[in-house]
Amino acid sequence: MNKTYRIVVLLMAVWLVACIVFSWASILDDALIHLRYADNLLLTHHITYDGIHPNYGVSSLLYVSLLALLSSVITSPNLPRGVSSVVHIVLFSGMAIVLARSIPRQSSRVRLLSFILLLLLIVPSAIRWLDDGMETGLVLCFTSLICWLTFRESHRTATPAQSYVGLVALGFFTVLLRTELAMLCAIAFAILTLKRAASHGQPKSLRTWFNAALSSSHLLVGNLLAMVAIVLRMHVLLPDTAVAKSHGVASIRGTLQPVAHAIVGGFSFGVGMLFLWLLTFFILLRARRISLPLLFANAAFPLTLFLAGLRGQEMQGIRYLVWTLLFSALWNILELGAAIPDNPRIEQDAPARALTYALLALILLAQPLEISLLYPIQHDRAKLMAMIPGRHLDVLQGKLGVAADVGIIGYFTKANICDLNGLINGREFAGLTPQQRLTACAAQKPDFVYLDRSELSTFSQFLPLGNWQICGEYEMTGLRYKDIHYLIVPPSTAERICRETLFSRPYSVSELFTRPDPGAGPRLFF
Repeated sequence: MNKTYRIVVLLMAVWLVACIVFSWASILDDALIHLRYADNLLLTHHITYDGIHPNYGVSSLLYVSLLALLSSVITSPNLPRGVSSVVHIVLFSGMAIVLARSIPRQSSRVRLLSFILLLLLIVPSAIRWLDDGMETGLVLCFTSLICWLTFRESHRTATPAQSYVGLVALGFFTVLLRTELAMLCAIAFAILTLKRAASHGQPKSLRTWFNAALSSSHLLVGNLLAMVAIVLRMHVLLPDTAVAKSHGVASIRGTLQPVAHAIVGGFSFGVGMLFLWLLTFFILLRARRISLPLLFANAAFPLTLFLAGLRGQEMQGIRYLVWTLLFSALWNILELGAAIPDNPRIEQDAPARALTYALLALILLAQPLEISLLYPIQHDRAKLMAMIPGRHLDVLQGKLGVAADVGIIGYFTKANICDLNGLINGREFAGLTPQQRLTACAAQKPDFVYLDRSELSTFSQFLPLGNWQICGEYEMTGLRYKDIHYLIVPPSTAERICRETLFSRPYSVSELFTRPDPGAGPRLFF
């Protein structure tokens, strides 16, 4: 089994590298928001989008700092994609090593669950979400590391001083990576405290609980230090992006639909990870391995849904949920691996065996369809990234533009952008309603507009654009639809800008709306 494991993992690694190469240099629009923040951090030593006004429009302070450090050596719009792909390879390699060392060789059932977890990290939908230039892969690396270290620490009665300091640092950088990972540190603290208190037997005194909590507090201490550092630096804890994506109305029920949308939109990466978590928990339940620490280890996803519902927080994509599923699934697999010597009946559980093979079969059967759906998206986004640097969009540098997808247009123009989604223009602007943002952006008399057809139709109600000229069409393919963004400028500057951006067939916005809509039809998940 060990030899088979090595062969299969090697084949998976080859597949992963091939997928990375074939999808290069597809990137998510938001990744270039991070890169512009990183460039300005390098120049001004402040978190600022326009290089003048500090704001907290990034989802990850640590990731922006890493990009800033690397951009001092590598100047390329493909830098975020390169970083995310390297991190993806590290994630897969580290996970393969941890599982190989943690799962007994004789446990074919748990080893198969490990294969499924590794498979979910290399499916096309995982490439789509982990190699898009964002920090998602780094989040999963930190999540996996915390899971493994917490599991290892849970079998010790105390943490040595050197390990304690290292885990404090890990907790600190984890929360700098994403503030919501503070919950992960808190869960790890609860698990370790419960495990260590239980190791002293009954009855437990207050002193026992205190000592258990103190020796388990490393990640929590790092968590709190990071929160203090963020507040001191940024003056608030949550980023402006969280404010812009929050409706401010508590609705647990209203959260379920977008969460389901995000999971299904993640294809096998999202749905598969959800089913793997549920399957591993089901097997532990049948093996009667349920305990309070295990329930805490499986609480990340439900707690995230609950907190998102309280804030009315939008969940735009599986990237905001997958770390919760990975932590619980990995913990359950490690727990099953540790349980095999004492409970060999796990290997003979027929329903669990059938469900495991069924999940593996479903994931494998879904791959041809997944490849056919996702490859065109990756290919066309890579094509856009290859084309757009030659369009000389820096002719708009210093101008004021309006956009909803601000990454590409903001990075390549270095223009000032009024963001209709409220991500990059400060906390006050992030707190406005969508209609208030539309009104505010129109009132600023922009020099250009970068919107898709639907957004353009809405914005035209606030700023008449009928005679403005289209000087560029930039296609960002979605799932079975064409998402074309149009660069639109006033008639007074249209001739010069269209010429310099190499768009030879300018036409008016009015004419655009007389043409068939290439993006018409259902938009599935993305």
